[in-house]
Amino acid sequence: MNKSLLKQLSLFLLLLAMACKQSPVGQEGALAVVDPVDNNTQPTVVYLVRHAEKDISDINNQDPDLTPDGRARAEALRELLRQEQVDALYATKYIRTKNTLKPLAEERQLEVLPYEAHDFSGLKKRILQNHQGQTVVVAGHSNTLLPILEAFGAKRPVPDISEQEYDYLFKVTLAKDGTATVETDHFGVN
Repeated sequence: MNKSLLKQLSLFLLLLAMACKQSPVGQEGALAVVDPVDNNTQPTVVYLVRHAEKDISDINNQDPDLTPDGRARAEALRELLRQEQVDALYATKYIRTKNTLKPLAEERQLEVLPYEAHDFSGLKKRILQNHQGQTVVVAGHSNTLLPILEAFGAKRPVPDISEQEYDYLFKVTLAKDGTATVETDHFGVN
């Protein structure tokens, strides 16, 4: 590198350093304030899971709790999302959906918000009104997850979810322009 170019680069770096140290007039000693994230520019992310394994030992029980395997799957969900920012949790009125999100709720100190199981457009509206640009986890049922995906504008990644399948994790990303993409994964031990 020639001396002239080296001098110009040194001068540029010195000016850059000085510019960074300048504070606005009358603001000497003031701390810089960082604007909060504008959630209207961030995508809204919705994780959809079916409730974990339910106790089917009493066929007359319409609101069964989770089995030990189901509780282990709920813990696996918490662990899987450990590095994710989670801003809200939604579950239907049933014990099994609430308890699927319980480990996440306790760890994040979040309330599990109720929603009506078959009000797909109402759930979408609530999430977009209250959590635009945030990350939300929704626990549903084998017969509601795919219609929820469709309500958000995503295409079904699988034709259906059987009564024996508890491990799907769908990540719906809603861009600012309203387009939805979905990623499919599995979690927990089968």
